[in-house]
Amino acid sequence: MLFSTKELRALCVNALELSAKTLELAGKKGITKVSAKGDLNTSTRADKLISAALCKFFKNSKLPAILYSEETGKLVLTNNPQYTVAIDDLDGTENYRRGHGSLPFCTVVAIFDSTSPCFKDAIVAGVIEHNSGNTWIAIRGNGTYFNGNKITKMKNKKINRLTLIAVNHHGAQKNVVKLKRIHHDAWVKDFGAAAFHLAGVSSGMFDAYVSSAWQKAHELGAGYLLVKESGGAITDLKGKPIDKVKFDFDALYSIIAASTPSLVKQIVNRIRN
Repeated sequence: MLFSTKELRALCVNALELSAKTLELAGKKGITKVSAKGDLNTSTRADKLISAALCKFFKNSKLPAILYSEETGKLVLTNNPQYTVAIDDLDGTENYRRGHGSLPFCTVVAIFDSTSPCFKDAIVAGVIEHNSGNTWIAIRGNGTYFNGNKITKMKNKKINRLTLIAVNHHGAQKNVVKLKRIHHDAWVKDFGAAAFHLAGVSSGMFDAYVSSAWQKAHELGAGYLLVKESGGAITDLKGKPIDKVKFDFDALYSIIAASTPSLVKQIVNRIRN
């Protein structure tokens, strides 16, 4: 059974609202660390609770889908799935655990209308930043919305000292020399939450986001649609669009996301030369 785009959007919005409610109910105990798998995968009680709540929500929705969650793994929700749902229960877990309500952390949901999707198959996506409650929703062919308002913004086409670029420095040691070229020309930040960076590019909070080695698919599926539907561009480090690249929930990607295609080209030129 196929769901309408309106129904898929409602599922995405309701899932983000449920994540916020679950986090609120977790209270101070939510920050308790329950596991750690290397440098990238610290989990808290809140991660686990949000994952369980969202998995149950999508199961009960009867959406014929395969669901991927960072905490739960792969779940086949129904017979004959036709969609893929990708969830990052808490992107920026360390910001949540140690940030005292000051550092951004998000829940991310993306729905693809394929069980073997490329990034271009993302049909609905959403991000909620839990400190502020700010919410981004993207609908394929119908734009990106920030707190319910369709995004129409001034777009930066040039790199200068007022160009705000978020750079994921994690795992970027081999690319330090290349990334330094961006630092010379732009105002570079890293807030430690990829979904926040990608959503921020879509709404003009940042002009661009660069992840040279360790961008997880968990956030990138939603971030792709948010950026594209707001009129931005998202490519690999050579400037090649990722539209037809396979979405693999367990993969790592190298990407540039920017508010305009021309800004992507300028960043590519900086790190390639």
